[in-house]
Formats: sequence, structure tokens, C-alpha cells
Amino acid sequence: MTRHVPVMRAEAIDGLALRSGMTVVDATVGGGGYSAAILEKIGRDGTLVGLDRDGRAIERFHKIYGADRRVHGVHSNYSQIRSVLKDIGIAHVDAIVADLGLSSDQLDDAERGFSFAHAAPLDMRMDVRQDRTAATIVNHAAEVEIAQILQLYGDERFARRIAQAIVAARPITDTLRLADIVTAAMPLSQRRVSRIHPATRTFQALRMAVNEEIAHLKTFLTEGIDIMTSGGRIAVVSFHSGEDRTVKNVLRTYARGCICAPDVPLCRCGHTPQIRILTKKPIMPTEEEIHQNPRARSARLRIAQKI
Repeated sequence: MTRHVPVMRAEAIDGLALRSGMTVVDATVGGGGYSAAILEKIGRDGTLVGLDRDGRAIERFHKIYGADRRVHGVHSNYSQIRSVLKDIGIAHVDAIVADLGLSSDQLDDAERGFSFAHAAPLDMRMDVRQDRTAATIVNHAAEVEIAQILQLYGDERFARRIAQAIVAARPITDTLRLADIVTAAMPLSQRRVSRIHPATRTFQALRMAVNEEIAHLKTFLTEGIDIMTSGGRIAVVSFHSGEDRTVKNVLRTYARGCICAPDVPLCRCGHTPQIRILTKKPIMPTEEEIHQNPRARSARLRIAQKI
């Protein structure tokens, strides 16, 4: 049984403006929370395609919806959305939703190594079929590369100090040991005033690097926008500033008209807007939802419509 609570489910589903008979992609099925709400909206004549790079999530998805003829569950990275739909025989879809956050099921599964709440191997792979793990980075990457990962994906102010401490302590084999090393590398004053555990940003950054999350996100958004029907909508919930910035920038690019240089008197590029952004500012979770589900506090929802 899944323990994951979908974030801003009502806001995301309402933003998609679903109707009976639509074809919809839940690009990150997780515990299936969005999928259940989608199926209620699209009715008996609708089609739902559920994707997840985590094989265990797809196994749970099949147990819940495997007997439903409206549903296709596929173990795949959402960046492969176009090829997945082609294999199913679907050319275009009416709506796409994606929740970019790590699910509670993944965090609470000690052996996955996503959390420092338990002693576990340094894994952090969403798809266990891939070779690269967090241990690969921690024990083999150069100090400068580790620092860059912590800065880029974790917004970590003390990335250099932490990277230096990690390299000096090699080999590091488990999550608790890594968390202790990161904590010890932080200035004492910072440890006292921080509202989050000192290792939080490091673990987030390593997870994002292991799974190449930003690169896959860009591809997913590009492919997803391209395969939507006119009037179709895409809703994306992000949890990290880098993710939200990526979503915002890709949507802005597709919403732009002419991209010629300012000094060109007449447009030569022929570029026209492909989407209309429906959320000028991202939608945030309510205080009530944050109180009920603290993991929702950093969530941001952006919605766009294909022209």
C-alpha cells in the first residue's frame, strides 16, 4: 500500500480542465494519487497512460489499475514520452501532469538510500536498471565535480567544504556516514541556526545528479508540449528551485513569438507561440495542506495550454 500523499492534486487536476473521453498522461504515477482523480474526470471513454522510471511504482500501479482497459502503465522515464505513446499507438494527448517530487514511498524505503533517516547503501537510483549510484559519485568523482553538483542542484553555500570533507573520508558506504561527514563539515554557527538537517541539500543534489533529473525534465517538457493537441494542457509540480526555474524557462520559450534580434526591423525567424502560460506566478500549496503534509511546503505548480 502506498503512503504517498499527492501534492496540490485538486489544483493540478482542475488546471487540466479534464473532460470525458480525453487521453491523459500521468508522467510520474508514484502512488497513483493523480491517476485516480484523472480517471474520475475522463470517464469510461477516456484513456490514461501512466509512466514512472521507478519499477516498483509501476508494479503498484498495475496492481491498482491493471484490470482497467482504459489504463496503460509503462516503466519508463518521462523523457521517453513520445516513444512510449508511439508504441501504444497514441499520436497526441489532451493533457499531461507530472509531480517531480520524490515520493514518500521512496523516502521511507530504507534500502533505496534516498534518506539519511536510516542506515542504507548510497544508492539513490529511481530506476535500478541504471549503473550510476550515489556511491559512484561520492567515492569516485573529483572534488571539484562534487562541489559543482552540490552548488548546482542543492544551492549549497558550503559546497567546497563539504566536497573536500567527502573526498578526505573516502570510502563512504552508507547514508548515515555521509550525513555525519556533511554535518561535521558545516560551520557550527550554521548548524545551530539551520531549520533543516545540514545534509538535506547534499542528499537532494546527489539524487538529482544520479538521476540526471534536469536533463530529463527539459526533454520531457519539450516532447510533451509537442505531442499535445490544440487546447491541451500540461501541469507540472516542482519542489526545487532548479526544477521550477527549468519549467518556467521552457514554458516561456514556447510561449514566445518572434525570437529575432532586437535590431532586426522585420521578423525573419517565423517563430510563433506554441503555448499560453496560464499561471503567471506558480500556484502554491495552502497553509492547510502544508500543515497536513509538510513535504508540500516547497511545491510550485505551473500550467500551460497548447495553442
